[in-house]
Amino acid sequence: MAYRSTLIIALALASAPLAGQAQEAPQGPASDFAAAYARAFAGVDACVTLRDVAPGAEPRTSDAQVCADRLPPCATFDVPVTVIALDRGLAPDANTPIRREGMPPEQGVTLKDAFRTPVPWVYEEIARRIGPDAFGRSLSALRYGAPDVATPIERMALGESPGGPRISPVEQVDFLARLKRGELPTSAESQARTVEVIPYDSIPDGLVAWKTGACGPADGAKTAWAVGWVDRGRRTTVFAAVEKGGDDVTGLDAKRRMRALLEDLALTPKTE
Repeated sequence: MAYRSTLIIALALASAPLAGQAQEAPQGPASDFAAAYARAFAGVDACVTLRDVAPGAEPRTSDAQVCADRLPPCATFDVPVTVIALDRGLAPDANTPIRREGMPPEQGVTLKDAFRTPVPWVYEEIARRIGPDAFGRSLSALRYGAPDVATPIERMALGESPGGPRISPVEQVDFLARLKRGELPTSAESQARTVEVIPYDSIPDGLVAWKTGACGPADGAKTAWAVGWVDRGRRTTVFAAVEKGGDDVTGLDAKRRMRALLEDLALTPKTE
């Protein structure tokens, strides 16, 4: 489905405060969302979804059909793969090196380093060890978009062919919210360690966690993501931004624009 410059912004207030606690004022008035999005994502085909991490937070959408369109997850696929790898014991923790068969020990790469550098072959090796059937079942259990496991399994998340997993921005934030709450059907430890692996920028009274990625066929449309969350005070806001276009569409551009939107909505402080 063709993308147009469209915004889904889902920002729900957290569940009712406990007795004796003052309720926090909303951050980023709803009336400002459309204008802030137009400023941040001017000139690109994009969609943004934000929601509170609290259970039951419902998205408010300007075009639910368009922003429910499923796209290749690109490197954001590293998030569920890390959860699965840790849960299945393929790595005892995020700091233990993973190696391909025949690879010298000193060339091993940890999940933490692979996530932040990135090093795609690490995730290819994890998927290969698990196998397509078991890997597909694991993705289905996580409710991670449409978990079609295409062949070759090593390239399935890169959007190079019609097959492979696909996920929408709305599904991205739903998955990340459940990960943050520790509600995925995996061990609590695998979820907590995955959250710790995701890079973040420090902000006053909190942080902004980021995972970016871009992919697509060499001669076709590209997809670029910037997903993550803002922890600030007692509030957590989960977000997903996706752009679609030519070679100028990059994860760094999606992140830059998403950062500007978060600042404009007062979800993060403005940078100098």
